[in-house]
Amino acid sequence: MTERASELLSGLADRLSADSRDSGKVVAESVRTLEPELLRMQKDGASIDDLVRTSVGFLEILFRSLRADSRVPWQQYYTLAREASRRYAEKGIPLESVMEGLAVFRRSVIARVMEEMAGNEHADEVLLLAQSRLGDVVEHLNSSFIRGYLDYTEARHRASQSELHGLYQIASALGRSLDRAEIAEVGLRETLKVLRLQAGAVWTREGARLTLAKTVGLQTGEEEEFESGRLGARVRVVEIASGQAESRVDRITGEWSAIRAELRTKGMLLGAMTVATRLPRTFEPSDLEFVAAVADQIAVALDRARQHTKEARTDYLTGLANRPEFERAIDRAVAASQRHKRRLALMMIDLDNLKEINDSHGHHIGDEAIRVLASELQRAVRATDTCGRLGGDEFGVAMPDADERHANEVGARVRASLEDLNRNAKTPVPVEFSIGVVAWRPGMDWQAMYLVADKALYVDKRRRHAHRKKVSSSRAQGASG
Repeated sequence: MTERASELLSGLADRLSADSRDSGKVVAESVRTLEPELLRMQKDGASIDDLVRTSVGFLEILFRSLRADSRVPWQQYYTLAREASRRYAEKGIPLESVMEGLAVFRRSVIARVMEEMAGNEHADEVLLLAQSRLGDVVEHLNSSFIRGYLDYTEARHRASQSELHGLYQIASALGRSLDRAEIAEVGLRETLKVLRLQAGAVWTREGARLTLAKTVGLQTGEEEEFESGRLGARVRVVEIASGQAESRVDRITGEWSAIRAELRTKGMLLGAMTVATRLPRTFEPSDLEFVAAVADQIAVALDRARQHTKEARTDYLTGLANRPEFERAIDRAVAASQRHKRRLALMMIDLDNLKEINDSHGHHIGDEAIRVLASELQRAVRATDTCGRLGGDEFGVAMPDADERHANEVGARVRASLEDLNRNAKTPVPVEFSIGVVAWRPGMDWQAMYLVADKALYVDKRRRHAHRKKVSSSRAQGASG
């Protein structure tokens, strides 16, 4: 190459870099048309003018690089290009789109050189020299872009390994625990560690409400900002996770950058979880998928804990409270009556003919008779009453704010419904029961109430037994006569 060609190219580089506005507009329009994916890196609401300004600045640098003595800090730009390409990768923009976008700029620079040198005797030499100098720059930039994508791929691999390890730790820990607070804490801490977040909270369902179960990294009062009903205009849902996870996950923005999950399993809402940071953070789809997977694990663990608690407190055959749970309920009711001078009744019920049913028809029919009595008993009482199966054929009902008259009325309704079932052959065998009732009096504990009700029960049982014996005897005499 002649020294003259180099001088011409240097002068041309100065002119083009000083006036790159028109070229920037052309390149911006070409990029928008050929590689629209690249526009996803622009800020929300960005216009073509923003792309033009970016294009003008980059073209000015490329024009300056045509000088042999260019003082462009290329190492700095290569580093910036590597960081930018990593962000492109995070956005899901293909590497091919980035490299083609760079090719658009390269072609634009060469086209301007050809345009300016048209008719000049040194045009071919200047063009070759421009292509050589520009080629070196573009090659380095392409390498930087590739390294940025590799950086992202490596980071995602490490993150995936961390997520898998986190899920394993969560699954292992949750598989051993039946404590709701511990389940919530394990899920929160592992999620915050894997996603590098600051704070989180878990709520568990108590009846129709969500009750705060655990917080990590929150100051007193901050957990209110996480509750969906109190976020107001400070946050908005910007993305909903998709996939096979049953637990719905939202990405929300505002004072916190957060991911919020509903903890669901078997179609049932068991709680909610929010993990967040106050630092600027753009969550990737994989982040939402990870939280969804964690939410499913927590939901399954909460459901298992709920089932265990239910089984520990209920009778397996009838679903009523078991004896320990019933004793706790009647003990609380007695304490409330003592404090507030409230009425309280205890009703004891005994299935009269369970042994005969078992001996004559088998235990499976006896179990069905027990279930029938439990079902009718549950239907007859109020929501505030507690029904329990205390033994094989023995039941109890704790009735706050009730007296003996009310308890006897409930017993009468149960007896009437069973007689109707027996009469219409809707029970496997006739089901009959005896009843004992006692009203609480000051100074009585629940054991004293139990003894009084139990005595009344056996008085009723003897009376009913004598009545059945008399009826049976009358029928036998009538048949013989």
